Amino acid sequence: MALSFRRLFTRNPVCFIFSALLTPGFLFTDLSFLVLNPGNGEPITADQDYFIHPLHGSWISPDDNIRLYYNSIFATVLGLADGITFGNRIYLKLDRSAINVNTPLLSDIGFRQRTRLLLHEYTHVKQYRDFNDSQTAFGFAYLKAFCQYGFSYRANPFEDEAFEKQRQVNKLLQDPLGTQFMDKWKLNNWAARIGSPTRTDYETHPNRP
Repeated sequence: MALSFRRLFTRNPVCFIFSALLTPGFLFTDLSFLVLNPGNGEPITADQDYFIHPLHGSWISPDDNIRLYYNSIFATVLGLADGITFGNRIYLKLDRSAINVNTPLLSDIGFRQRTRLLLHEYTHVKQYRDFNDSQTAFGFAYLKAFCQYGFSYRANPFEDEAFEKQRQVNKLLQDPLGTQFMDKWKLNNWAARIGSPTRTDYETHPNRP
């Protein structure tokens, strides 16, 4: 581990020091969200899963315990953000009551906005998994990349990957056949009888025993 950190420091000492100094602040922000937003959150809806699972299905399973915190209180420093992720916790400014499960997806602009944001934040959950769900390791790497890419939020590779997933889900959300199929699924109450159309993939989850 010491050699690894030595290499990181040698490659970019300024960004190494920057990220090392700010990582405690990152961890404190995580703690502040836990304090400001108590409770267990809730899972995504079947409608949201229909669009999210095809792009992230290789690692999602029912026991992943990814939780959404709607109408979250955000720390002042992050006041402009619409969502933020810490480990398996996704905090959203959106009001849960704004979700209308009876509105056809083609005409539900709010549903599209929520799904894009969730796709973005789910990408960050996956990135945490790449760091063994270590808040410290992820925070350090995120801040170091932020420094290395000119302190640009959009240029940061962690964010670039998340925005790319948003662009991919846009194709699904704008495809009339895809959304009409989901509306048909809801109209005939197939979900209550056999579940969401994406749930069958969970049986062969490649990363679970």
